[in-house]
Amino acid sequence: MPNRLIYIRSFFLLLVFSLGACGGGGSSSARVATPLPVVPDSSTSTSETAVPAASANLDYIMDQFFPGKTFTGMRSLVRPATTANPLAAAMIDCTVLMTETSLCSFNQLSLLGMQTADPTIDDIMARTLVTHEWMAVRLREVLERMPPELLLMMRGITAIVISFDVRPSFYWQGTGAIYLDPDRLWLTEAERLTVDPAPDFRTDLGNVFQFLMPARYVAAGEVDLRNLPRNLDSVSLRMAALVYHELAHANDFYPPASLASINRTVPMHQAVLTGSRPSNLLQGAFPLTSTLMARLAGVSFGGNTAQSSDRGLLAADIGAEFPLDVANDFYNYSSVREDLAMLFEEAMMFYSFGIARDVAVTNLPAELTSCEQLVVAWGERNRLAHPAIQARVQLVLDKVLPEFAAPLEQRLASLVPLPMRVGEDFCANIALNMPAPAALQRPSSQLGAQLVRANPNLLPEKFLPYL
Repeated sequence: MPNRLIYIRSFFLLLVFSLGACGGGGSSSARVATPLPVVPDSSTSTSETAVPAASANLDYIMDQFFPGKTFTGMRSLVRPATTANPLAAAMIDCTVLMTETSLCSFNQLSLLGMQTADPTIDDIMARTLVTHEWMAVRLREVLERMPPELLLMMRGITAIVISFDVRPSFYWQGTGAIYLDPDRLWLTEAERLTVDPAPDFRTDLGNVFQFLMPARYVAAGEVDLRNLPRNLDSVSLRMAALVYHELAHANDFYPPASLASINRTVPMHQAVLTGSRPSNLLQGAFPLTSTLMARLAGVSFGGNTAQSSDRGLLAADIGAEFPLDVANDFYNYSSVREDLAMLFEEAMMFYSFGIARDVAVTNLPAELTSCEQLVVAWGERNRLAHPAIQARVQLVLDKVLPEFAAPLEQRLASLVPLPMRVGEDFCANIALNMPAPAALQRPSSQLGAQLVRANPNLLPEKFLPYL
């Protein structure tokens, strides 16, 4: 028994440090002051407490994930999204209450794809835990607007956990679950006030540099999704980007081709696909090569100490370096897992909704108050259009969503990279006279087209960081 405990502890120390903490994409953070709302006492939740008071003596694995973060709120309030759910106890035990000595196998909580090859919305809701009732209502509303390809990706997860104190969103292979920050889900002020306002722990990590790498999703009509009125359609599109990102991680660790052969008797982390994991294959076949960008990402997303020479790099330096490689975003360099997830997220947002993506390199002022201060040194829309990057995307799709790999490859062939205007600000660069090829006119879902017609020309007054 002592040897087993030593092994488990060593494994989880490694696993915690390699955890993918994502937000549906990423960019280096900007110095923007954002007022934080006040979270009311948890008694304002309409959810009943489903978990007994946790013992302070237990070493919960969830509390080891992020600096200075504990998930006591999640443990005390989480409940199944559907009533009379026979999986409720297993989901809570296997995704929220885990300790180093109480790890679950897939016999205790299977991947959804082990139960059904084509998950329905009801199947997904039966695998969902929430801390507040409105989160369950909203998730179902969002799922009802999602295309079939997103629902199919759910076969790679054991559960969805939506908790008021999750930030950033993340996936964890030790439970097979995705943990979602509800900040993208709320519609009313009352709902917003139940969400923990604590900032993402990565918010200021990149502020040691002199450059910023902002990114955004742009719909037909050249509209930034974040600047549309907050309604169910815009919330659904922003959630789609986040969920595609986390589902990419899930289907990387447990690809659809492996579901029938996964060992269901061992703890989940021991059943993870190893050498043939899609992200490992991507790294082997089409690796990122810029050691500079990888080093900078270690600071911006991992909290590493910046080298003195890197602190002096200007936007022009990064603008000359980044486009030489085959990443579609700065966040790709944070790990091989995020490299895969960023490629997949952008590709699916284009395929499913006809949504393009921008990435740029700008300066980073000491006090950022207006988008006019962010001068573009390099920028591009539809970076996935480059042949070398399309080859990487195709490898990912073949492994994590093979049913849609061929039609998506055909649709990506219509993409054209659009350069930004160097010397102009990032927000003004949203107007690039984006062409509307057939792919953009016929998204898998009609949600994007409906949304754009409502607000075709809304531009941001100030820059909002993309996290």
